[in-house]
Amino acid sequence: MTKRISAQILGPDFQFHLRTIEIENGIIKALTLPTSQDNSCDVVSYDGLKVIPGLIDVHMHGYHGYSCHTDQTEDLMAMGKWLAKEGVTGYAVSLSATSQEKALAAVHTCRLAAKMRGNGAKPLGIHMEGPFLNPIKKGAMEERYIQLPSVDVLERYLQEAGEMPFLMTMAPEMKGAKELTDYALTRGVHLSMGHTAASYEKAREAIQWGINRVTHTFNAMAPLHHRESGVLGVALLDDGVQCEMIADFVHLRPEICKLIYRLKGANRVTLISDSCQLAGLQQKELPPELSIVLKDAAYLPDGTLCGSIGTVMTGVRNMVTLGIPMEEAVQMASYNPARDLGIEKWIGSIDIGKKANLVVVDDAFAVQAVYIEGEQIG
Repeated sequence: MTKRISAQILGPDFQFHLRTIEIENGIIKALTLPTSQDNSCDVVSYDGLKVIPGLIDVHMHGYHGYSCHTDQTEDLMAMGKWLAKEGVTGYAVSLSATSQEKALAAVHTCRLAAKMRGNGAKPLGIHMEGPFLNPIKKGAMEERYIQLPSVDVLERYLQEAGEMPFLMTMAPEMKGAKELTDYALTRGVHLSMGHTAASYEKAREAIQWGINRVTHTFNAMAPLHHRESGVLGVALLDDGVQCEMIADFVHLRPEICKLIYRLKGANRVTLISDSCQLAGLQQKELPPELSIVLKDAAYLPDGTLCGSIGTVMTGVRNMVTLGIPMEEAVQMASYNPARDLGIEKWIGSIDIGKKANLVVVDDAFAVQAVYIEGEQIG
């Protein structure tokens, strides 16, 4: 059965056009100019609203009490329902440094959940944010699980992941990083620098190896200094490097978000949430034995930031408040993350042949309706 949705849609050129979206079997079959026939009962019209691609978060660790570190598919399915309420229709299961047993179980669960039909956001890939990090830039990571780069360890994760898109964060200055990079690229892994104290020279070398991404830019890396620019000097100036951005205005001040945008442009910024399991909850909802403080973000008792408490839609809204065109803010949270995972040919924008993952919003980006593979949810 063909479904039709008529509205101002953010088209494949990331400009708004008045169009009718024709959907068959969850796939966009046509984008047509509205006609008088679009007043019939088989067309859903969203007058005064906008339709944007479903948002994709390639770096989030949990939401609304559910963690990506789970061996239960039910947890991911439940989390997906909450994410969809905020316009997120897909995400990468993002795993911190942990035991190999727990990581492998989480990867297995992600692969199973990706094949299940549900009523919410679906896992689209895996983001291994560790364990091949620099312990002096561990952030909220548990140092006991951080280790030197290992081809054998990576191969275990890849075997468990199967065909799932795989993104990995690593510190290029650690012993064995070059060998791991070479191997990872032959296996189709998308590589990102993060939790690193690399110098400018080492970061530039890593780019030459084939690493073309930076994880949560400015966070968990050496600060920008006028005599040692470090990873940031490469990330901000190299047009081929994609920069993750946590635009919650806590991990990065608003002016830093605008600085990254001005230097990189919309095409080279990927908005992420880096949300933790407690995102979307209130402090009073936490068990008393849990020593996490929720304010404008989540903090460890010593004041260390350990995750954001919003979704990637929070970043979209915040970027628009900075004067960034809404079209570009959405691109940074839909098409760009799909490209980061290598799946942009079938998801990430409203285009013929792609999955009909759609979000209906008002001018304030309040979510009015969500469609996943053509089915309205919620």
